[in-house]
Amino acid sequence: MRIKIIDLPGYYTNARAIESRLRASLLKIRKRSIARDLIGDDDRSKEFDVSDFDAFADELSNGQELTAYDEHRISVRADRLAKCRAAASGISHLKKEEMERLRPVLNGVELVMARDEHWADEVAAAIHEDMPWMAPATEHAWHQLRRAARRGEAAQIGPMLLNGAPGIGKTVWARSLAKYLRVPMVDLDASKGGSGNALVGVERGWSTTLPGLPLDTILIRRIANPVVVVDEICKAHATISTRGSVHAFADALLSLLEAGTAKVWDCPHFRLKFDMSHISWVLTSNTLWKVPEPVRSRCQVIEIPDITDEQLIAFARRQCRNAGIGEDAMEAVLEAIQQASRVSGHRISLRDVVRMVERAEVLEARPRVQ
Repeated sequence: MRIKIIDLPGYYTNARAIESRLRASLLKIRKRSIARDLIGDDDRSKEFDVSDFDAFADELSNGQELTAYDEHRISVRADRLAKCRAAASGISHLKKEEMERLRPVLNGVELVMARDEHWADEVAAAIHEDMPWMAPATEHAWHQLRRAARRGEAAQIGPMLLNGAPGIGKTVWARSLAKYLRVPMVDLDASKGGSGNALVGVERGWSTTLPGLPLDTILIRRIANPVVVVDEICKAHATISTRGSVHAFADALLSLLEAGTAKVWDCPHFRLKFDMSHISWVLTSNTLWKVPEPVRSRCQVIEIPDITDEQLIAFARRQCRNAGIGEDAMEAVLEAIQQASRVSGHRISLRDVVRMVERAEVLEARPRVQ
């Protein structure tokens, strides 16, 4: 399904194209004028119908040319019309390269749909098999997808806030969700976001101005419902400009989390309104009370239990098999996980496990030295 994410009037704003149309119209008027003068308006001229009249005009006026004065007037009028139409369309402030960036999406972008309830069941089952300890988040997404399928809506979930210990796979779960939904994923770190420029973009007027990553991803991939992950929202902070104004990451996020404002979201970079209401937002935190209350109130808060060593080992075994790692290398990874927990006195994180699996895959593929 295709939807429009930017609503602009379909005005002709190319001066040369307008000039060509004006030139053709003037020639047509003059051809008909010649035919009218030659045919006249007496009784005999009534025998001609409209099609005969146009054919006669074309035949009599072959070689008809416009004067230099005509060309000058057409050029002036075309430039004036192009400027007026550009102003009316709301895009006169855009640079040429910015307009070229938007042109491919003016006719709409793809919206990945929730196919049916059986499809939603399969997505939830696949995610749960990979990460069973994330069951509270998977169950919530499952019900959301089933409801979307019943309503014939997009494959989308409402804003979620996953709260739990660090390193248990909250971001990995969101990446898995995007994979099974077959939509792009954007990963933002709120602890490094400052004023939220990576989220909403940089306003025009600065030396470097760019759109935010969610909109940039939609423009590049041309899919309206990506999964956007905001990590460490509990560590989001604000920046203060030289003029004393405060810009907070959480404040920039609010207009995108609220469905009503997201549908007509005003991009600071392009200074145009975009429909960003189809994004699936997954926020993560380690300490719930540090998350700003306005953000919490706009999300479904889901508490994620800590992961056990047994679950880490089961996850590592599945990842090794998916990567085609041999039994000996896989057993080495599993033993390393067990030993790390014994030595340190606490479990290692899911990030550490992912790195171990990746390291084992690299080492196993390394050519043997004779």
